[in-house]
Formats: sequence, structure tokens, C-alpha cells
Amino acid sequence: MLQVREQIDHHTTVLALTGKFDHQATIGVEALILGAKELGYQHVILDFSGVIAIDSVGLGQLFLWYHKMNPIHIQLSIVSPSPCVRDVLERSHISDIVPIYPSEQEAMKHESPRA
Repeated sequence: MLQVREQIDHHTTVLALTGKFDHQATIGVEALILGAKELGYQHVILDFSGVIAIDSVGLGQLFLWYHKMNPIHIQLSIVSPSPCVRDVLERSHISDIVPIYPSEQEAMKHESPRA
């Protein structure tokens, strides 16, 4: 089971995830991500430091969320994945569209200005 802890910092929400990022875990996270527009967020950071595994459904959801958020100018970033999870993200080319940073602070330095 994936646990989610949300932290809000001005126009950014950080979702700290712990557990497996798989087909059973994505529904609750999706509601938080897609609700970002209504709450006025410009940036959604997924803290993967506690993610122990990611499956193909999780990868697909990241791809879909990126394509839903990009047209409405909400940035999606991933921070602190384990080497194993980072390897999966890179091999699947998710890292080509969703930037991966070593920390929340680094991700916040790269926030896009509001469009």
C-alpha cells in the first residue's frame, strides 16, 4: 500500500510517497495531482524517496499526468528516487518529460514562471 503525505509550500505541493507505486496506488495520488489546478498550484513535486518499486501502470500514470498538467501550465517533477526506481524511470524515458531532481530544493529552483 502506498502512503501519501502532502506538504504545501506557496504555489507548490509536495507529495511524499512511501511504498509501491503500482496499479493499486495511483488513484488516490491522481486525485491530488489533478486537483492542483483548482487549488492554484503551479508545481507538483512527487517525492519518491520512499518508493520501493514502480510498475508499468505507475509509469503509464506518470506519462498521463504529465500530459494532463502540461497544457494547463502545471509543472510535474520527481525528486529523490532510489537508484533502482531511477533506473526504471530512465529506461522507460519518463525522465525525458518529467524532470528528476536530487531534492525538493533543487526542483523548486527549476520551477517555471507562471504562464
